[in-house]
Amino acid sequence: MPKTGFALNSENKFEIDTTPEATETFSRLAAGLSTFDPQWNEELDQTQYLDGDGFASSDVTGAQLVISFEGHRKFGDAAQDFIAGLQPLLGEDRKTNFRWTQPNGDQFSGNVTIANIVGAGGDANAKTTFSFEVHFNGKPEYTAAESVTP
Repeated sequence: MPKTGFALNSENKFEIDTTPEATETFSRLAAGLSTFDPQWNEELDQTQYLDGDGFASSDVTGAQLVISFEGHRKFGDAAQDFIAGLQPLLGEDRKTNFRWTQPNGDQFSGNVTIANIVGAGGDANAKTTFSFEVHFNGKPEYTAAESVTP
């Protein structure tokens, strides 16, 4: 039965391929992370036409799904160790595969670039902070809940 009502953010499931150069190995991305923020980063064409009395019409002409994550660095966690290890790398070496399963079972997946990694920081008497962004390369594959296999 599909989920209804309010969901907790902790019900979202994020998985990252930690062996992109070999057979896929998806590790759960959750330990130490406390917030995520998905944005579609839409591109708009806003045009005023003579028959609009000076008011514009908008069309979404492009987008990119970007998910920002923040929390604390947990050493020994396969997903976090993989992401932290990408910091000195550039280009194709920052790419891997990613899955986001929402609380209702809908899923977005595809090839991504890991960007803006901040792997250490904070006060001397506090847990080490950790943040990064997952940028989908091209249109993510969308699978409706009824089609997702657990």
